[in-house]
Amino acid sequence: MRAMTRSSFHLAFSQGCLGLALAAVFAGAIHAAGLPGAAAAPRRPNILLAIADDWSFPHAGVYGDTTVRTPNFDRIAREGVRFTHAFVAAPSCTPSRAALLTGQAVHRLEEGANLHGFLPKSYPVYPDLLEDTGYVVGYTGKGWAPGRSEPGGRIRNPAGPAFKSFDEFMQKREPGRPFCFWFGSQDPHRPYEPGTGAQAGMRPESVRVPRFCPTPPRSGRTSSITTSRSSGSIEISGTSSRRSNAPANSTIPSSS
Repeated sequence: MRAMTRSSFHLAFSQGCLGLALAAVFAGAIHAAGLPGAAAAPRRPNILLAIADDWSFPHAGVYGDTTVRTPNFDRIAREGVRFTHAFVAAPSCTPSRAALLTGQAVHRLEEGANLHGFLPKSYPVYPDLLEDTGYVVGYTGKGWAPGRSEPGGRIRNPAGPAFKSFDEFMQKREPGRPFCFWFGSQDPHRPYEPGTGAQAGMRPESVRVPRFCPTPPRSGRTSSITTSRSSGSIEISGTSSRRSNAPANSTIPSSS
């Protein structure tokens, strides 16, 4: 994979590219940075982590989605390395980001496994480890979140000090020092604005709805959705379905 400059970084995200891409392997960078037992390295890699917020598989061109257009992410996947069996550690913002920062499974992170929780300082995070070896670190957008840093004994976000933008970070970075930067896009997890899909050139009829999602009825048909707190389930009843193999009445587990 080619080195990513400021201009290529902005190119990668200015056209709606959402995703997670690593510019280097963290373990290799920390090893080269001079931790005990590490061999001397003439040059330490810069690290850029770009992470989207609730961007689900398989909604990218590289995965075969014909509705969502992600040309820049597709290029990163094509020219770099694409992992086909990589999964988030938890289907929730705070714990999945805590796992990414610490390299630990969420069940080992105590309060760090909770949404809107905190990450105890006793669990080292890679930005701090790299900073201790001379790296300049920082983040913009959504870092480790949502949650509070102070209860865990931290004085800043576990992703590093906050910057308004990648440009500001690069301007303040001491020349010649390697950097590790976290770009936390808040797309596609954002308030819904009717019509934005059509304005972006998307066609609702081309969207492939996952089989596990409830399908609304066609025009002129009726359906109802009822919830049961006691059983923790959602019952969906309807007289039609866009999927020929979907039952008219079904019950699925509730996620809340």
